[in-house]
Amino acid sequence: MSYRDRGSQPPPLPKPYEFVPLPDGRIPLDAPAGHHRYQAERYSGTLTGQIIARSPVHVASGLLEQSGDRKYPMAKAHFRTQGRLGIPATSLKGCIRSIAEAISRSSVQVTRAREIERDYLPGRSPEKLDVAQRIFGALGYQGMVRFSDALLLATATSVIIPSPQLFRPRSESTDTYFDGRRPYGRKFYMHGTLAKGDLPLEACPIGSAFDLRMEFENLSAAELGLVLIALGLSETSSHPRFYPKLGGGKPVCLGTIEVTNLNLGGFSGAAAYVEFDSAPQPLDVAPLIAAARNERLILNEQLGRLAEILRWPREDRNCPDRNY
Repeated sequence: MSYRDRGSQPPPLPKPYEFVPLPDGRIPLDAPAGHHRYQAERYSGTLTGQIIARSPVHVASGLLEQSGDRKYPMAKAHFRTQGRLGIPATSLKGCIRSIAEAISRSSVQVTRAREIERDYLPGRSPEKLDVAQRIFGALGYQGMVRFSDALLLATATSVIIPSPQLFRPRSESTDTYFDGRRPYGRKFYMHGTLAKGDLPLEACPIGSAFDLRMEFENLSAAELGLVLIALGLSETSSHPRFYPKLGGGKPVCLGTIEVTNLNLGGFSGAAAYVEFDSAPQPLDVAPLIAAARNERLILNEQLGRLAEILRWPREDRNCPDRNY
């Protein structure tokens, strides 16, 4: 006898997310490098590469449009800029920032918790910021990195993905997110086998390639290394490589991405003062990642936990196609 025959609802499926725990102790705050001058031991330059979709990617435009698909004539449209499909810079920056915050000693920027320990709250002055705020920005302070919209290569087209309906997070469900007054941590959705439903989404298919561009200035070697690790570019025996997720439909396994074909070029502040026209030079990724580890910007426990949550492929789990 099925659940429908008994007139009852099936039990909820397992949660498609897990938590990266918050670190113990007070979050260290420091003055940012600022934009007024180049500092000798810091780097400025450009990071370019490609983003490859390892599962369909959907970033909603907020519009419902004709799809040209006979089965699904209308669909929730994907983001476009100048008529081209892409990933908006804000989505990309938010994705990378959330990872950087989770694996470093960074404050909790967004929470609906009525009460949270003061150690995790952000500073109130632009002169006292945590490491993620110094890199990505804070209220009253412009960050040191700038992402561009990642445009889909011109030859690629979108597809219609029939996805399950999703509901808003139940932030009032304290047992789900809190152990007493302490949050379980930062929530990240796992990868897995794509779930199917009846909500048509316009998405960029598996294998789609996007142009990646990020400009940075006045970042220390360790801070730049933290950004590279957050992009998923580090792998060790104890911390396997992870794959970020972005856009809509993360609970049902949309939005898995990989950063490839990386080119990193820049110059130090010292070179900017010595040479009239400092030409960017190739920067080696490995020493920058090592600097982030050696200067302890990276929390090993949190990085290990995140790497386990965001490991890919995940053929061992199916993403939920109904209530969880």
